[in-house]
Amino acid sequence: MHKVVIFNLFLALFILTLFHFRPIFAEAIRLRFEDLTYYSQHILGKQHKPHHNLVVVAVDEKSVNELGRWPWNREIMARLVEKMSVAELVAFDVVFSEPSEGDQKLAEAIESSGNVVLGFFFRRDATQSVFEEQVDYLRNSELLRVKKVDQRVGLKEFPFVEVSIPIIANSALMQAPFNSEPDTDGLYRTYPIAYMFHGSLFPSMAFQVYRLYKNEDLELILSRKGIEKASVGEMEIPVFRNSYVLLNLTEPKDIKVVSAVDVLKGEVNLERKIVFFGATEIGIYDMRPTPIDVSTPGVFLHYIALSNLLKGELIRDFSWSAYITIPAPILFLPLFSKLKRLRNRAIVFFIFVLIFIIIPLLSFVYFRTYIPFFYPLISLSLSYISLEAYLYYASEKRIAELRKAFSSYVSPQLLEIILKNPERLRLGGERRQVTVLFSDIRGFTTMSESMEPEVLVAVLNRYFEPMTYIILEEGGMLDKYIGDAIMAVFNAPVDLPEHPVKACMAALRMLEKLKELNTIFMEEYKLNLSIGVGINTGYAVVGNVGSNLRFDYTAMGDTVNLASRLEGLNKLYKTNIIISEYTAEYVIDKFLLRPLDKVAVKGKKKPVLLYELMEDGTINRLIAKLYERSLEEYFKGNFEEAMIGFENLVITYNDGPSSTMLERCRTLIIEPPTHWEGVYVAKEK
Repeated sequence: MHKVVIFNLFLALFILTLFHFRPIFAEAIRLRFEDLTYYSQHILGKQHKPHHNLVVVAVDEKSVNELGRWPWNREIMARLVEKMSVAELVAFDVVFSEPSEGDQKLAEAIESSGNVVLGFFFRRDATQSVFEEQVDYLRNSELLRVKKVDQRVGLKEFPFVEVSIPIIANSALMQAPFNSEPDTDGLYRTYPIAYMFHGSLFPSMAFQVYRLYKNEDLELILSRKGIEKASVGEMEIPVFRNSYVLLNLTEPKDIKVVSAVDVLKGEVNLERKIVFFGATEIGIYDMRPTPIDVSTPGVFLHYIALSNLLKGELIRDFSWSAYITIPAPILFLPLFSKLKRLRNRAIVFFIFVLIFIIIPLLSFVYFRTYIPFFYPLISLSLSYISLEAYLYYASEKRIAELRKAFSSYVSPQLLEIILKNPERLRLGGERRQVTVLFSDIRGFTTMSESMEPEVLVAVLNRYFEPMTYIILEEGGMLDKYIGDAIMAVFNAPVDLPEHPVKACMAALRMLEKLKELNTIFMEEYKLNLSIGVGINTGYAVVGNVGSNLRFDYTAMGDTVNLASRLEGLNKLYKTNIIISEYTAEYVIDKFLLRPLDKVAVKGKKKPVLLYELMEDGTINRLIAKLYERSLEEYFKGNFEEAMIGFENLVITYNDGPSSTMLERCRTLIIEPPTHWEGVYVAKEK
């Protein structure tokens, strides 16, 4: 279970990274998914209702039909400004960037009304350079109450600007940018607070109008991240992602819109109103799609932003909660895991899914609070999926353990073959070349007499388990346990290339593993185990042996018997691993071997040349070389010369096989053989 928790910690870290850096591919999905908040407002009838003092004077279809196509001449605009002079403030979502006839009249009308906020537009690129006078006559519109906590400010800055011509711009009460920015999916959900231009800070249209209407300045605290804090008077503005406010959108039908031509005719009373002038005619193409309306006129965004400000109903940003809710599903894993049935876990999971969705939706609708839920929901889903995957794996592992339990009757390898080929589940065998490995614990019978049964079983289990894994990892088949002995067969029941090499490698690894086990056994049981290993290669009969009620897959024949005898001879030669000449011919160039003796094992007349499989190393190579020289003299019958060599090896290196051969040479010198063939006839098994 802890592996699942660790995996989900890394998973949560990955999702947090996505949330923090907001890659485009993920944001496009998140934005549309989290638009459920706006749909919920619509379903529950809780959309933002506009402030009663706000009006849009629109360049609409009716006005275009009566006054001509946009843009209108400046004399018409001057008359329109005069009609709107009774309003509290008039913000133009247009820019008068080109000189035209009637500019003077328009400028006089704007100056006379004293309530006009002109719009301008920041650009990333332009065909003309910015002139100093353009910057100068924007100076009265910049923010002054700005505090920078870092030398570098992480706020968007534009290099170019498109402004009204000087005669018109200088007549306005103030100016403001009417830029707006869509999210990565092209929809508008946010509204910029301010932008940088030539080192100065300019509030966006709605904020400029709001500070004039309230007669209180917009105060900003800036850092390298952007806007850390924003406030107007006593009201703190909820900053979204260090640059914006998150709009509390309004249904277009609820926005109060009047036709510009009706204003000119004097049919509309704008007294004490805050007016936004802009285009709503689709042909002019000033559309800004939002989650609730794909054809929202751009002027509506300024209207909605100001209405949110006036009513104090901007959306508060609780994005920081994602840093808690994304890793939170990790805490649910123990709860899920305690439920045994998949159906119950699925029900609880869907309950949590509903909680993860409903709480953010209700918070948005009733408390005007944005709580991100897309990434937390992904984290919850992936956590659940990973848990189910783990439980499935654990179930499969349990099945594997059951299979392992049955391996006391049939080997795991055979079990797999039987599962794939049931027709092989019958008595019979085949003759094939195999390498057989026998291992046995030295003196374990005597040692076990002084041990408690529980300790004996514990030691054997802790010994057998890693040794068995080594055999299996090298491709061998565990044939059986015989008391404290192990029999393994290589190249059966399936083909194993280089099976003599694999068997020898397994033997060396077993010795290495025993060193580790002895450290534990000495500490816990005051035991130091030693093993002998015998390896032989040859043809044997392998297959299912027994009866129709009970049978086992095993190997039989002289090859198996010889391997068992070789294991026993380790006691005589004080070695750990003895292999036959039949195995040696396959591995002579891959391992360090030294010829030990020619032996006729018990029950056999034909002698076999024995080799010791040694751990490779400089000293062992020297010992093997010196021993082989003495062994050659021994085979020739030169027992005195052989005895000297063996004695030097015993004195210098305490070499076990040399001590055995030394005693034998002494005996042969005292009792010389009548017919010498260099063969030792073993009397022990």
